[in-house]
Amino acid sequence: MQRYFLKQAIDDDHIVLTHDQDIFKHFGKVLRARVGSQAEFVSRTKKVVVGEVIAIDSETMTLAVVSRLNDAVELPIEVTMIVSPLKNDRSDWFVQKATELGVNRIIFTNMSRTVADWQKQQSKKGLRLQKIAEAAAEQSHRLMVPMVDFLPWEEVVRLPKKAGIVAWEESARQGEVATLVKVINQLPKEAHVHVLLGPEGGLTLSEINLLIENGYQAAGLGPRILRAETAPLYVLSAISVLRELNE
Repeated sequence: MQRYFLKQAIDDDHIVLTHDQDIFKHFGKVLRARVGSQAEFVSRTKKVVVGEVIAIDSETMTLAVVSRLNDAVELPIEVTMIVSPLKNDRSDWFVQKATELGVNRIIFTNMSRTVADWQKQQSKKGLRLQKIAEAAAEQSHRLMVPMVDFLPWEEVVRLPKKAGIVAWEESARQGEVATLVKVINQLPKEAHVHVLLGPEGGLTLSEINLLIENGYQAAGLGPRILRAETAPLYVLSAISVLRELNE
């Protein structure tokens, strides 16, 4: 069943959509909803209901709330992924897949070896990536849409968090295998962890040192070198195994 994220609250009995809303356009026009058609709707407070169309015209769609769902689909810890802008459409793919895997927030920031230059198109790029995140959250039946942000490096490094992990290939080369598992397993439920991953050229030693000074722990991601858009998905998958499938 199709799932949508509402910008308005859900009352006890009904949901009213108007023709200027994206949900109306997609559900009503693209999917050609009719009286009796059903879809799932998520409120701003993460409540999920099934709504059934009881009236529709060119201006308004009214749905009756026919049932309420108790979904538990979010990761037990809140994960913020901090990455470098990627070239071509690889950022689109990354945002889509990271959303499917449960990320809470995605932050793009320029690092010393960042190649892609988004300065002139940052606003347009941000809107596009946020729409991709919303569509992926609907498809994967999430309870929330991850925020996609662009922040300067100096601000990103000092963001508050319960724990921080920086993926570093030198840790992997030295045979370190325990940090990621240890940090993730020790976090209490709903704790906020930041995971930072460098660009294709990797992080500089000065960047690593600055991150460690600000509460990050360097961690290897196995013996293979992963692409910049693949490494975050490795981490999210590992978190799911450690904190969802293992509990």
